[in-house]
Amino acid sequence: MNDDLKEVLRVGENRVEFVDFRMYEEKDSYTKENIYGINVSKIKEIIKYPNPKEIISVHGKSDVLEGMINLRGEVIPIVNLAKWLNIKEPQDPLIEKSKKIIVANFNNVTVGFIVHEAKRIRRFAWSDIKPPNDVLSSQYENKIIGTINNIDDEDKEKVLLIVDFEKICEELGIFGAENVEKIENDISNYKVSRKANVLIADDSSIARKIIKEAIKPITEKLYETKDGQEAWEILNTLYETSNGNIKSLLDLVITDVEMPNMDGFTLTKKIKEDPRFSTLPVVVNTSLSGGANLAKAKSVGADDFCTKFIAEEFVRAVTNNVK
Repeated sequence: MNDDLKEVLRVGENRVEFVDFRMYEEKDSYTKENIYGINVSKIKEIIKYPNPKEIISVHGKSDVLEGMINLRGEVIPIVNLAKWLNIKEPQDPLIEKSKKIIVANFNNVTVGFIVHEAKRIRRFAWSDIKPPNDVLSSQYENKIIGTINNIDDEDKEKVLLIVDFEKICEELGIFGAENVEKIENDISNYKVSRKANVLIADDSSIARKIIKEAIKPITEKLYETKDGQEAWEILNTLYETSNGNIKSLLDLVITDVEMPNMDGFTLTKKIKEDPRFSTLPVVVNTSLSGGANLAKAKSVGADDFCTKFIAEEFVRAVTNNVK
C-alpha cells in the first residue's frame, strides 16, 4: 500500500487516484452496495477495524464520532461514515469482519473513517469527475462533491461517489477555521493598498464560505466557481469583457487542488502558460498536507500556497499578492 501512496497527483497531467471503498446498506428486501472514493494523497494508511474494546468512548459528542483509538502512540478520532451518510448498516458478520479504517490527513490533522470494505485504487482524469446532479445532492444532503460514471467495464451502471471528507471534519469540529470575526477586527495588521477583485475556485461550499468571509473586508468583487473548468471559462469571459486587459477586472485567483472537470494544478499551469493571464497571481489552496504539494504548486507556477480552513492565510495571500 505504501508504494501506491508515494505518487498520486502528476503535475499538469490532470490525473488523480482514488481508493474505491464500499458501504453496504440494508434495504427492505436486499443489501445495496454503495461505491465511494477518497483521494489517495489524503490517506496515510488503511487498517483493520479494531476490537471495539480498543475504541475510547467520547462522551457528549456527535454519535457520528465513534470514539478515539491509539494508533502507535497517536490518539486519533474515528468517524462512523455510515451514520454520517445516513446508511442503515446490515447486521452481517461478513461485513463486520471486512470493516476497515481509512486513516487520512487533512491540514496535518489525522482522522480515521470506518468503511465496510476497501477494494482497490482507481486512476482517473479529473475530466472524468462530474459534479453531482441536484437529485443526488439532495439525496446525500450535499455530502457528495463528485461522481465518476462507468467505473466497471462489466457493469456500466456502477458509479463512484466522492465523499466530502472535509465537510465531515468541519461539522464535527475536528478542525475548524480560525475566528473570522477576529481577523476582521485585526485587519489593520495587514497592509491593504486597495480592495481586490478575486476569483475563487473550490468545490467545497464550506471552503468557499470561509474564504469569502475572511477576505470580504479587503475585496471589491468576488467571483466564485466549483471547478477548474468553470474558472477557466470565467477567465476567458473576463478577458473578452476587459478588451484584453484582464487585470482591470481581476487581481488574483485562489484555487483548490481537488475539483471536478479540471484540478487546481492544471488550472494554474494553464493560467501561467497563457500570455493573456500569465501575470495574474495564483494562490493554491489545499487540505492536502505535506511539502510535496507545495513543490507541485511551485512547479506549475503558483505564486502562493494556503492551507485550507485557515482563514488568516487567505488574508495574507491577498495582501501579499495584490499591489
